[in-house]
Amino acid sequence: MADRADDLLIYREAVSQYLERLEDAERRRLTRSLAFQLRRSQQQRIRAQKAPDGSPWPKRKPRKDQKPASRAIRFLYRKGSGDERLVDMRSWVRKGNMLTGFDREAEGLRTFRADRIARHLPAEGGADPGPIAGAIKARKGSVRRKAQTMFTGLRTAKHMKAGSTMDEAYVEFTSRASRLARIHHFGLKDRVVPDGPETQYPQRELLGFSQADDEAAMELVYAHMEGRL
Repeated sequence: MADRADDLLIYREAVSQYLERLEDAERRRLTRSLAFQLRRSQQQRIRAQKAPDGSPWPKRKPRKDQKPASRAIRFLYRKGSGDERLVDMRSWVRKGNMLTGFDREAEGLRTFRADRIARHLPAEGGADPGPIAGAIKARKGSVRRKAQTMFTGLRTAKHMKAGSTMDEAYVEFTSRASRLARIHHFGLKDRVVPDGPETQYPQRELLGFSQADDEAAMELVYAHMEGRL
């Protein structure tokens, strides 16, 4: 084990010396590749709902334990891209054309435009409650839906940015998404709805550098040394 650790240290020193000899432009290109590789690994891990050490995230509470404060509503929501996704809302309020409440599919507070509701769905275990006043009818055509997992939006390139400098590669959430990410990453308290009671969220590490990330980074540098990158 000691010999293996010594070999790894020698290898790291050789890689470090190699990076120092690179031209600035080439080093920036390599760190940029590292940043995008690191973002992909973070996205895959979030999709798998695992911590950087490989342990699974705390499971969601069973839905039967979540008591809605108002009538539950479910609908297909048309996003700006034209795709549609399932929304399952609890503790919601409506102000004008906007619906705000806790979306259990996204596990967070969300706001939706009523005129973008494509189709209303029955609440789980109940009859179809009918449309919300002011909502439009479902449009014609096929409904495209993807399987929804926790933090689907947070792991997209829109909210998870990969960046680099000449000396480092990094992945971070945009300012718009960072507050929500921080709450879940550290397991903090937050209000499900404005002026409502605080809820303690379980800790789910969204970003982290794992051993697999370390090995993948070393392999990327090694590929560059061999001229394969």
